[in-house]
Amino acid sequence: MLHYLIRVQDANAHTFSVTIDIPIVKAQEAIHLSLPAWIPGSYMIRDFSKNIIGIKAEQQGSALPIVHCDKQTWRIEAPEAGIVQVTYEVYAYDLSVRSAYLDQHWGFYNHSSLCMAVDGRTNEACGVTITAHNGWHVATGMPRKQGHPFGPGEFEAESYEALIDYPVLMGRLDIHEFIAGGIKHSMVFAGRHFGDADRICRDVAAICEYQIEMFGQEPPFKEYLFLTMVVGKGFGGLEHRNSTALVCSRKDLILPGKAQIDADYRTFLSLCSHEYFHSWNIKTLKPKTFIPYQLDKEHYTEQLWFYEGVTSYFDDYVLHQVGLIDAPTYLSLVGETIARVQRGAGVDKQTVTESSFHAWTKFYKQDENSPNSIVSYYAKGALIALCLDLTLRLESNHQVTLGLLMHDLWHRYGKTLEGTDDDTVVEFIRDNYGIDLSGFIHQALYTTQPLPITELLNKFGVQVKREIGADDNSYGGKHATNQLPVALGAKYKASNQGLELQVVFDAEAAQAAGLSASDRIIAIDNLQVTDSNVKEVFERYKPDQQVTVHAFRRDELMQLTLTWQAPKQTNYLLSVSAAQQVQGWLQLPKNAQ
Repeated sequence: MLHYLIRVQDANAHTFSVTIDIPIVKAQEAIHLSLPAWIPGSYMIRDFSKNIIGIKAEQQGSALPIVHCDKQTWRIEAPEAGIVQVTYEVYAYDLSVRSAYLDQHWGFYNHSSLCMAVDGRTNEACGVTITAHNGWHVATGMPRKQGHPFGPGEFEAESYEALIDYPVLMGRLDIHEFIAGGIKHSMVFAGRHFGDADRICRDVAAICEYQIEMFGQEPPFKEYLFLTMVVGKGFGGLEHRNSTALVCSRKDLILPGKAQIDADYRTFLSLCSHEYFHSWNIKTLKPKTFIPYQLDKEHYTEQLWFYEGVTSYFDDYVLHQVGLIDAPTYLSLVGETIARVQRGAGVDKQTVTESSFHAWTKFYKQDENSPNSIVSYYAKGALIALCLDLTLRLESNHQVTLGLLMHDLWHRYGKTLEGTDDDTVVEFIRDNYGIDLSGFIHQALYTTQPLPITELLNKFGVQVKREIGADDNSYGGKHATNQLPVALGAKYKASNQGLELQVVFDAEAAQAAGLSASDRIIAIDNLQVTDSNVKEVFERYKPDQQVTVHAFRRDELMQLTLTWQAPKQTNYLLSVSAAQQVQGWLQLPKNAQ
């Protein structure tokens, strides 16, 4: 059996040590080793091999020649029968869910950042030893063979693909366990936090139980861990087969004695809901082309709109269904999603399937022009899922819902690990429920035509009203009490040095004046503009008025003429106008029904 020994080499230097024991039955020409170029669930080439330091190979005390073949592949020459031992260090200072991080307080890693695959042997089981360090806990979903729970010890993964799906969190961890759906779950925190862990576990348990029941009481795991890194400011999540890696801000964890769920805590709950839903929707039910993953290069699919979009629809919807957020709050979140999709011109230029296919470059490598050129398969995918749910309910008199579809799809294509083709969803709906949505789905996926969101919501007694946002930086699902009379047509960061433009929207005032992203406006009509007076300055003008703008581009001062435009209606306010029609989809108080 292949065996990996993982040690904390030097926490101050942020390095792990890895030793691989490779048993060789008979002499062979060479062994090829490689490290993945990306990690499933995060669709960008990350070249984890760049963090490898000082690799060497030996057998029975004698060094073996090892050659670096390309950026992520090594070749060991002429091994004899016996054990070949490969050792190297890994620099780990990426505080994210995708790679590896280590300091003197705690550590986290995905095995895709530390453990090389042995060519031709990725289907073999492999043992892993994680050694003790400084009295630290070790939390991982990898099956344990030896050692105390949440301690160092011996582990075993059934294959290399399984190995890289078991992240590890280590340190002096705050560990809390709860039962949901009859299954043990662990909420594990690294980093200082002041959250009410008992309350968090109760709320997350309700989310887990709803999803387990939704998919038919057959979760694809025997236990589950929420591996949570708590920092001053951060956000992120990555799904795994029986765990999720999370990064959250300290303020996202509700404090003891605080009853109300605020936006920060809701963000954390939604993140937990999203990643947990992925246990079914991408970890087991997944595109057929992802079986197996190609880890050495980009692996394309047009289906991310479904796997991320449907999951994004359910993350907040589940919170509402279990009573953690009320209907008005949920509808404001839907309005926020609509606003995010609609604010830039990208929604009119890129289809959601193109967004899925080009995730590797356009979505995961966004720049200042992205709102003008792309659409998010997360956000627009969530709106397509909303339309699917409402349409299925209308076409079946509420007998078929998106939740039922997900249950049935998972049992047919996920539980069996068969995987889905691009046309599986539309064919499955037609064949199993007698509902033909081919026209809607084709339009939603392969064109940039607007989705029928307003029309569908109206049929469910929900009114959609558009309003002007508070300023150029504000768009979402809530009413803005203070609305500026003019729009710059650019997102900006205001400081005492001026307004630094972050995004300049197509065909709006700033772009028409010749301003670009990263320009810094210092004066309007020869008067300084800063964070302290920007609102006052904008309130002086009316649409179509011209002003002189002074701005720096790099170190060059420019004088430009800007014509103010009327503010756009970038806020989408959703409200229940007919309570009886919304029943079945949303939960309303009894006095509102």
